[in-house]
Amino acid sequence: MTATQSQSLTLGIDGIPTQPSALKALVVSIATAMLAGLGVLIWQVGPPALDGLLERNANVAILLADQGLIRSLDVCFTAFGIVGLVCGVGGVLSLIRITPTYHLLRVVLVLVYPAVAGYVVVAWLAIFSVVHAEVEFDGTTQDRATAMIFWWNACWPALAVGFYAAWLQAMLRSRSVYAAFTCKTGPPMPGDRVLEDVRTHGRDPRARRSIYASFGTHVLILILIPWLLQARGCVKPYRPPQGSGNPVVAMVKIVKPKKKKKKTLTLRPNSAILFDIPDLDESMIDQIMEEQTQATYQASVNAKAGKMGQGGGTKGGWPEGMENYKIRFIRLDHGGTGWDDGMNQTAADVNFLRAFAQATGFKKIASQGESHPVAFLAKYPEDGFPPFVFLTGNRGMGRISSSDQKILRQYCLKGGMLIADAGSPEFDRSFRGFIRQVFPDKQLLDIADDDMLYQLPFGFPNGAPAFWHHGGRRALGLKHEGRWITFYHPGDMNDAWKSQGYSDVTPEMRDAAMNLGVNLVYYAFNQWNDAVSKIRK
Repeated sequence: MTATQSQSLTLGIDGIPTQPSALKALVVSIATAMLAGLGVLIWQVGPPALDGLLERNANVAILLADQGLIRSLDVCFTAFGIVGLVCGVGGVLSLIRITPTYHLLRVVLVLVYPAVAGYVVVAWLAIFSVVHAEVEFDGTTQDRATAMIFWWNACWPALAVGFYAAWLQAMLRSRSVYAAFTCKTGPPMPGDRVLEDVRTHGRDPRARRSIYASFGTHVLILILIPWLLQARGCVKPYRPPQGSGNPVVAMVKIVKPKKKKKKTLTLRPNSAILFDIPDLDESMIDQIMEEQTQATYQASVNAKAGKMGQGGGTKGGWPEGMENYKIRFIRLDHGGTGWDDGMNQTAADVNFLRAFAQATGFKKIASQGESHPVAFLAKYPEDGFPPFVFLTGNRGMGRISSSDQKILRQYCLKGGMLIADAGSPEFDRSFRGFIRQVFPDKQLLDIADDDMLYQLPFGFPNGAPAFWHHGGRRALGLKHEGRWITFYHPGDMNDAWKSQGYSDVTPEMRDAAMNLGVNLVYYAFNQWNDAVSKIRK
């Protein structure tokens, strides 16, 4: 036999290898056995994850239970586990390369497809039944776009397993693997053609490249770009102004009402008895209670105004800040429709920064607002996180993953402050559900009128102004270790920050909204300074 004939035998027809390959057969056997681990993992992890999801969304659980979809999903998880174990057994037995084990491999790999297809279909029915019923999921009413994203996140691992099984099937249907099991040589098989077309673009390279380009473009637009947009990028450390300040020294003192001497009444033995019971409104109970609990603020004779900050200095600033500071306004992009309530278009955040600079004397402010996803909060340095972030919207919130919820929770607990503002009743409902997921151990509290938030540097004796009260008239908040970590205004505070022509507000409302924002940022800077001081120690 000549060298040319020997090479032709090795390469087979059209240059495709057709000689028995023990190495390829071993790869197929081991790869099939590995499906056992994947199947058992889905079997063990899937049901607890589903239970946790439904526990947070009771209405969704009721809806899916009525349609039998919860039971169907449990069956799918069990099917994955059983198919995985069968594949594991088949893969191990196929290490003995004989014709029966070859056919066994083909059969067990075929079982993967119905398991994957069943799960994908049931997941589709479950997710879109929630959309059609308009039931809130994770505190938000889902639309088709968010449902598709959630379906993809839930199904891509199963689809990947399906493609994995298809690749193994193609390997099994190649002549070199078939011959390794059966000792039967011959021309290339269908699997050889598939693998060769993938490698060389087939007999029509131009058409094949067009198909690949089309497929790649769809993957790029539908999967990669959204994933990259959600990925964590680079952020600049946040630093308030460095220095030492105190906005007001002995500005107010509380004057408690003096107790009035109670009158003693003596009943004469022969006096007439009146059976006329006074109405509750005519009683003195409310008046006495109001007098006993009333606190009056009176200006001190020795009051002395200073600049904003901490440390008791006169120049203003915070000891943990930096000289080359810049006051920035960061909005969180939650992905919902109208997530910024038009703040960028109307320059609401820039208008606020200008008002802040005028009120505080800190002139180095950002020329424009910033926005980024919740995930970016994890990228800030430990001592350079933003003192506050702003969350608003004029529709429902977008879907924020559980991992991003943990990031937001950690940000607040370590010293940051979330300032949320309802741009509509729909956002109010959505935010209340969302914040319960982020802080299941805390409740929104009414912020008292005499809270420190309403005292410095501007006084609000009646608490936060109501404005449009989309979700009530009282500002609410979450506390952690005596510190406000979330401030929620249900009345569209930022609407009064917008440029003229976008919002119909009086000058008094605009000033009140700006001053309230200054108080919140001042409070956030103080808490940031305390937290960073502990970190650096």
